[in-house]
Amino acid sequence: MSKKSKKLHYAWWIAIACCAIYAGSVGIIVACAGLFYKHVSTELGVGTADIVFYTTLMYFVITITLPFAGKVFDKINMRVLLSVAALTDAIAFGLMGTYTSVYQFYVSGVVLGIANSFLIYAAVPLIINNWFKIKMGTVLGLSMTFMGIGGAISAPFAGYLIETIGWRPSYMVLGAIVAVITLPFTIFVIRKDPKEKNMTAYGAEIAEESAKNVVEETGTSLKQAIKSMPFYALFIFTGFLGLVVTVNFHIPNHLLSEGFSTTYAASVVTCVMIGQTSGKFLIGWLNDKIGIKLTNVIGIGSGMTGILLILFSGTLGGASIYIGGLAFGIGYSCSTLLPPFMIKEIFGNRDYASILSMIMSASTLAIALGTTIFGFAYDLTGSYYTVFLSVLAIQVLSILIGFMVLRRKAVRANNETILAVNEN
Repeated sequence: MSKKSKKLHYAWWIAIACCAIYAGSVGIIVACAGLFYKHVSTELGVGTADIVFYTTLMYFVITITLPFAGKVFDKINMRVLLSVAALTDAIAFGLMGTYTSVYQFYVSGVVLGIANSFLIYAAVPLIINNWFKIKMGTVLGLSMTFMGIGGAISAPFAGYLIETIGWRPSYMVLGAIVAVITLPFTIFVIRKDPKEKNMTAYGAEIAEESAKNVVEETGTSLKQAIKSMPFYALFIFTGFLGLVVTVNFHIPNHLLSEGFSTTYAASVVTCVMIGQTSGKFLIGWLNDKIGIKLTNVIGIGSGMTGILLILFSGTLGGASIYIGGLAFGIGYSCSTLLPPFMIKEIFGNRDYASILSMIMSASTLAIALGTTIFGFAYDLTGSYYTVFLSVLAIQVLSILIGFMVLRRKAVRANNETILAVNEN
C-alpha cells in the first residue's frame, strides 16, 4: 500500500473541526446559559424572565435568519464567514460579564442568534455533506454529540468559576475559551468543499458506483405533504419537543431555588449533557431495532421520568437528581432525532430535506418562545412546579400525536394494499 493511500483523508480534519465548533458554541454558550440566570437577575434586580428573554431572542433570530444562510454561503468565503461568526459568538458572550442593564443582554442575544445561524445550524451539515459521500450520517451524528460532550465538560467548570470568581469574570473566561476552541479550526481547517483543496470527497468513488444501482426515491411530495393533516401534526409534535428542550435552561435556576449550590446545579447539567450525548446513540439504535412507535414512547418517557425526578429534587435529593438529569438528557435528544425519523416514516424520501427543514423550524420557534414563557411562569409563581407539570402534559400529548400520525399512516397503507389487490 502506498504512502498516499495511507494518508488520512482531509475530510476527517473537517469532521474534527465540526466537532470543535459544536463543542465551543453549543457546548459552552447554550449549555452554560442557565447557570448564570439567577446570579444575573439578582444583581441587576430584574426577574428571571427578563434575563431569559435574551435566549428567546437568540432562537427567534435563528428561526428567521436560517432560511437565508445558504444564499450567503454562495457569496462569502466559508472560512471568513465562520471565523467572523465564531469570533462574534465569543465576544457577544464574553461581553455579558460587563453589562449593567438587561437590554444589553438582548443585544447580545440578537448577535448570538445571527452568528449561530451560520456557525451551528447551517454550516456544519452543509460542510459534512460536501466532504463525505459515504458515512455522512455517522459523521454528522458524531459531530452533534460534541454539543453534549462540550456541555458536560464546560458546565461544572463554569459552576466552579461562578462560585470562585463571580459571574462577571466567568462570562469573560468562557467567551475566551469559545474563541480558543473554535477559531483555529474555522481559520486554518474549514473548507466549504473538496474543490478548495483540489480533492474529491471521502467515498466519492464508492458513492458513484452505488449511484448506478439507485432507483427513484418514493414518497410524498412537498406540495402534497403541506396539504395533509400529518404535516401539521408533526409540526406540532416537533414544536412540543422544542418546548421540552427549554426546560434545560431552567434546571439550574430550579435547583438554586431549591437551595442547592451553583456547583451542584452545574453537575446536574453535566448529567443532562451526558444523557443527551448517549441518548443520540440510544434513540437511533432503538429506532432501528424496535421501530419508531416504541422509540417515541421510550425516548419521551425517559424525559418525563427525568423531569419528575428533578421537579421533586428538594424532597428526593441525592443520586435521584443525577439519574433525573441523565433521563431528561435522553428525552432532550429526542428533539433532534424523533422528528426526522417520523418524517421519513410518514412522508418517505422524495422531498425529505424540504419537508424536514419546514417542520424543524417549529423546534427553534418553540425554544424561542418557551424560554421566556417559562421564565415568566417562575416569576409569577415563585417555583417551577407549574412549568414542569405543564411540560409533562405536553410530553403526554406528544406521545399521543405520534401514535395518531403513525396509525393514520398504517391505515392508509393498508387501504392502498387492499385497493391494489382488488384491482388485480
